[in-house]
Amino acid sequence: MTNKTHYAVIAGELAPGARVSDEQFSKIPDLIRASFQAVNRLVPEEGKLKYEIIRMDEFLALSESPAHSLRSVIMLFSAFRFLSYRELGERVELRISEGIGPVEFAQEHLRESDGTAFRKASSGIGKMKRHQRISITCPVKAINEEFALTCSFMDILIHDWSDEQAEALFLNLTGKNQMEISELLGISQPAVNRRLKAGHFDTVQKFILRFEHILHPDSMQ
Repeated sequence: MTNKTHYAVIAGELAPGARVSDEQFSKIPDLIRASFQAVNRLVPEEGKLKYEIIRMDEFLALSESPAHSLRSVIMLFSAFRFLSYRELGERVELRISEGIGPVEFAQEHLRESDGTAFRKASSGIGKMKRHQRISITCPVKAINEEFALTCSFMDILIHDWSDEQAEALFLNLTGKNQMEISELLGISQPAVNRRLKAGHFDTVQKFILRFEHILHPDSMQ
């Protein structure tokens, strides 16, 4: 797989079950936008996500480097969790479907584009059950079977994050160590460690590294 022929397309929306007022709901687009901006500000160039909000609580995003896309997606989950809680005082979540493949009909705007990756992302989010938070689909059946299993475990972890755990995870995924995070958050290093352990950072990191490993150039052939 090469970035010239394959992309990662992300279809996302506010997860069902959120209990927000109309006033709170009106803030969701700005919170989604702020979450993308937080990710793009801190990831390397290959991890940046081009994005468009297509309705109040729905969005599309595209990564030109599929192997680097998942770290950015997990950071997006965590950024939205702690930013939305800070703004709304309520627990709200995203759910995301990632489709990997060619984009045969690329346009300037993502909402006007089409192709295999877009259709996989759209189909994936349409099939997600109420409790699911993440789905990944690529052109290789054997890899999809692995994604289905690992994503089912990630559903549990993402759903259980507190806003404090999500913020610590977000900062650690940018490469900051625990002392740096403690200084940024104004808490002790042991407190950071407890948040990362409670958020199962080691498992999240293994999930990302496994994804990056299997999406090597020959995987999609």
